[in-house]
Amino acid sequence: MIDTRLYVGLLLAGLLPSAAIAQEAGPASQATSLDEVVVTAQRRSENLQSVPIAVSVVSAETLASAGATDITDLNHLAPGLHIQASAGFLVPRIRGIGTTAYGAGLENSIATYVDGVYYASGAGSLLGLNNVAQIDVLKGPQGTLFGRNATGGLIQITTREPSQAFTGQASATYGNYESASASLYLAGGLTDTLAADLAIQIAGQGEGYGVNLNTGNDVYRTEEDFAVRSKWVFSPGPSTDIQLIVDYLGREGSGTVSSHQAPGTKPLFGPAFAGSPWDIDSDIDPDQSLTGGGASLRWEQGIGDLNFLSITAYRESSSYLRFDTDLTPTPALTLSNSTLDDQQFSQEFQLQSGSGSNFQWLAGVYYFSADGKFNPNELTFGGPLINPRFPIQTVTSHANQKTESYAAYGQATFAIGPDTNLTAGLRYTTETRSIRSLTEGTLVGGIPTGPLAPETTDSRDYEKPTWRLALDHKLAEGVLVYASYNRGFKSGGFNAALPNDPPFEPEVLDAYEVGLKSVFLDRRVRLNGAAFFYDYANIQVGRYQNGQIGYYNGASAEIYGADIDIEAHVVSGLTLRAGLSLLHDRFKSFPNAIFAIPRPTGGTQAVIASAEGNRLPLTPDATFNLNINYEKYTTSGTWTVDAGYYANSGWFGQSDNILQQDGYSTFDFALGWRAPDDRIGVRLWGKNLGDEAVASALGASDISSIVQYEAPRTYGLTLTSSF
Repeated sequence: MIDTRLYVGLLLAGLLPSAAIAQEAGPASQATSLDEVVVTAQRRSENLQSVPIAVSVVSAETLASAGATDITDLNHLAPGLHIQASAGFLVPRIRGIGTTAYGAGLENSIATYVDGVYYASGAGSLLGLNNVAQIDVLKGPQGTLFGRNATGGLIQITTREPSQAFTGQASATYGNYESASASLYLAGGLTDTLAADLAIQIAGQGEGYGVNLNTGNDVYRTEEDFAVRSKWVFSPGPSTDIQLIVDYLGREGSGTVSSHQAPGTKPLFGPAFAGSPWDIDSDIDPDQSLTGGGASLRWEQGIGDLNFLSITAYRESSSYLRFDTDLTPTPALTLSNSTLDDQQFSQEFQLQSGSGSNFQWLAGVYYFSADGKFNPNELTFGGPLINPRFPIQTVTSHANQKTESYAAYGQATFAIGPDTNLTAGLRYTTETRSIRSLTEGTLVGGIPTGPLAPETTDSRDYEKPTWRLALDHKLAEGVLVYASYNRGFKSGGFNAALPNDPPFEPEVLDAYEVGLKSVFLDRRVRLNGAAFFYDYANIQVGRYQNGQIGYYNGASAEIYGADIDIEAHVVSGLTLRAGLSLLHDRFKSFPNAIFAIPRPTGGTQAVIASAEGNRLPLTPDATFNLNINYEKYTTSGTWTVDAGYYANSGWFGQSDNILQQDGYSTFDFALGWRAPDDRIGVRLWGKNLGDEAVASALGASDISSIVQYEAPRTYGLTLTSSF
């Protein structure tokens, strides 16, 4: 277990010398002040330090210095965020609130937005970070202005704006495991009123992190990862801005579906696993692919003192995965074909007051529709799991879950004193979820059984108001304190992979928070922090059955804790960024929890028991991150040193608190050089230099207990060019 006092000591060790150096240096010091950070956490451009919301901001420069290439790298940059990739799906959590199931029509409790567009698909949200301008991690329910299932917060990604002047950047990387990647960004003006850009990224591995001991083939290998994105900005006048954004992505390999039996457990068939963390021992090789993309049209229009906004968006994706669910060389049970097709359409209209007044407001309406289909979802049985009396070999489900949602919202901020503001917001959401599912079988020899059960059709309506109240007060120049009360809501629905399960009900989160925003020492240090208490009801908890995953409801939990963000310019060229998250999370009531009790003979037995007092899944008690960036300017060019340290106290895979990832820490390092004109550069980098085996997924079903791992030690060389 990691001692949280170490985190506090490290924070003070990094901050206090910074303060002393800055004080000794005085105004004539070469140390530069911190830049102002602009966020749109309240759907308008505002200084981060004046927004009464806990927000961790990751700039493009921070992403570059940390070597962050995909969305899972945010773990090491935003305290309170715990993000994983499992079976090709994005699985994020903020302050213990998040998702433990994924499938047709199942959405994350942490919403992902890119340029104002909500990404409903968990597979389609697993993004590379090529042309990102800034990422804002909003903590706590965002049920008023964003609404869409943002029970615990959201990840808000803003991509670069194309400039009128022609610019371009290119990079190429080669690393161990025969990994290679390349990216290209081009932007420029096509006319006086039209600018466009193009961002392309491609990556792949020639060698996997491990092998399938049974087949001898590589696993944990990304064969191809391709993404392209283009933004067109039309500005015919000072009050009009129209943006068309299109994107496409494709991915193939076994990187997020390779898995083996969890350490300390025994499979139902065959011996316990005896390979390295990144090896597997299965009768088939895992495989996963994804294609998807979309388009959005954003229209901003000034109307006198008012601002009008319209965002129209369409997205679709198709993901396929296959893996051995019994995790042994015995051909017992295979998820032989799980094809998930997702489509979504959204339309938002918003009207807001101009800036600069003592009374600021905005109001809007939001429409969202989605269709998630298993097309199909196929399980194949073999050997010991084939019943001689009714020898079913395959069970194939075709299921789709549809969502249609309408919402109206409004928020206003009143200046109730010269340095005090009151914010009040309200949203009302009405939503319909429907499912249609048919399951058929095939006997040994290829004989179809026809439907194994009557076709399932069902529909549920959900309605709920959500709200926000916040009071903020400016104590002094650069110091803001605030208190807020927010309610978040995520609708219920159906488990398309387990169609016989009853519908799961909506979850609700009441969040109470007090926070501090501060900048001091001549703007060389920024310290933002918040303490919070969550009352979490009707929690949607993941459950596994024969390798399939779905939701059921836990009763209630409470979470309280604090998180801190610090950024400091110590001396000229040296920047420190640190973050700390401390959590206490417990189920208050969960009498119907499913416990996967290991059997001595292998596999697990499902037992219903109380999980009261247990910790929430995938929720570490403490995390700490420290990132150091140093730049030294010389006549021969600029030398850079980047170091990153991340510590995690560990977490449990499920609500039964049986399978556990122990506490761990990772260290990253990079040394770089840029030419005097900044046109070319080279960077030698390494990630997870201690080669820690860190689980990205832990779960148990009746025949197996599964573990997947994040990447081992990786290192390489990156060349960059700007023109």
